[in-house]
Amino acid sequence: MRFVLFDRVTAFEAGKRIEGLKLLSASDDAFGAPTGAHGYPPALVLEAMVQLLAWTAIAKHGFSMSVVMAGVDDVEISPTLKPGTTLSITGQLMGTNPKGSLGRVEARVDGEVVARAGRVLYAHVEGMDPEVMKARFRALGGPA
Repeated sequence: MRFVLFDRVTAFEAGKRIEGLKLLSASDDAFGAPTGAHGYPPALVLEAMVQLLAWTAIAKHGFSMSVVMAGVDDVEISPTLKPGTTLSITGQLMGTNPKGSLGRVEARVDGEVVARAGRVLYAHVEGMDPEVMKARFRALGGPA
C-alpha cells in the first residue's frame, strides 16, 4: 500500500476483524472544488475500506505477505459525503487460505451505514518481510 487512504486502526482482532477511521478533510484534493461542494469520491471511500480490511488477512498470515484486491461485490456508497465527516470503518475476514482471502466491510457515520462492500476478494502476494509489514501496521495504529 503506497498510498494509505484510512487514517488509523482503532480496534483489531488478529485474522478476524478490524476497525478504523477515515477523516474526510476539506483540505483533501479529492473533494475537487476548494469549497468542498462535491462529495468525496466513492472509489476512494471503497479503497480506504478495502485497505483497512486487508490488514486482517495480512496479520492472519504472519505479516509475511501482502494483498491485492482481486474483486469486490455488493457495493453501496453514499455519493454525498462532505468535508468534516468521520467514517467509522469495520471489516470482517470471512475466510482465507494461502492463495487468497475473502471479507466484508462497511463504513458508518454517526451509527448509520453510508458505505459497504458485501464481498471483497484479495489475492495474496508472497515474499514480504514480516518485520517491515509489522512496522507499517504499527505506524497505522495496529497492535502488531
